[in-house]
Amino acid sequence: MLTILFIAALTSCTLPTGEATMRPEAIFTFAAQTVDAELTRVAQTQAPPTVSATLTPFPSSTATIAPIPARTSTLTPVPCNAAGFVSDVTIPDGTAMAPNQTFTKTWRLRNIGACTWNSAYQVVFDHDKAMSGPASQPLTTGAVAPGETLDVSVNLKAPPAAGSYKGYWRLRDPNGVLFGLGGGEPFWVAILVDPTLPLMLTLDFVAAESGSVRSNGDVKSEIYVGDTTDNAGSQVFLSFDISSLPATATIEEGAIDLSQGYTIVGDPFSALGCLDVYQQDFIPLDASDFFAGAPSGAFIVRCDPTSIDSAVVDNDFKTALQAKLGSTRIQFRLQFPDKLSNGDGVADQVRLGTPKLIVKYTLP
Repeated sequence: MLTILFIAALTSCTLPTGEATMRPEAIFTFAAQTVDAELTRVAQTQAPPTVSATLTPFPSSTATIAPIPARTSTLTPVPCNAAGFVSDVTIPDGTAMAPNQTFTKTWRLRNIGACTWNSAYQVVFDHDKAMSGPASQPLTTGAVAPGETLDVSVNLKAPPAAGSYKGYWRLRDPNGVLFGLGGGEPFWVAILVDPTLPLMLTLDFVAAESGSVRSNGDVKSEIYVGDTTDNAGSQVFLSFDISSLPATATIEEGAIDLSQGYTIVGDPFSALGCLDVYQQDFIPLDASDFFAGAPSGAFIVRCDPTSIDSAVVDNDFKTALQAKLGSTRIQFRLQFPDKLSNGDGVADQVRLGTPKLIVKYTLP
């Protein structure tokens, strides 16, 4: 609007006489330049509008925490009778055995129940291969409280034929209720019968045929070797029943084990020397069996107390045992050959418990 009025004013003005008249197109050009200058001035004096940013707030987030349910502890009651397996003390699973080999299987079990085991409890054969074991036997002669361990042993015999065999066992309480590992599971013995392996045989001494004879002529049922308080020498005589050894067997090894249940009184190895083993036949045992001379041909010589703890293998012993196959007995004399007595009036003795004959053999 200002532009139009400005142009109109310019066109209506009367210029003084004698001056040049501006052409119309020049007037419009001037007017346009004037308008442009005015618009530029106005634009420079006007501040740009302030833009106000309106921030829209985010909706508040309210965390809703679900309550944790109270934990209810459910206690599983401990059964009266339950066993836990600890270890195989003897005969680990897969142990190779010769046909008809006798052995003792021992498990170590823990009482994990609430009741104490006593002599009224039993170990019983459960199923599969019994291996000539008992149908049942007492579990213990004492008391096994909860948390305590017990070694459970059964005497078994490998089957005659080659193959793998397994036998399962459980326990029985005084009321006849069976239980086992974790409550009801059986424990087991697993062996492999290999006909190529040598057979092992362990024989106890025949107590009724064995004893000791003293240098004064006394014959005793006890098996004490050494000297006595009256300075008499004492020799031990041991008898073993070998009728279970086949006459066709080949003896691979033989030894006498004296380690079971022995005690030492005084100091026999220092006072009397070495303890020797000789073969000597006797039955019945009497005073004439005492050997008073200088012996020879000892199989096994033990010269200190620790030597009693091991079974010594001897080739001459093996030969003597081989020669006895087909008979029912082999017998031995044990003595301190260096001295009958040291004469101090003090007993120096090895008091034997349950000597054993150990034989390894093969069959044709």
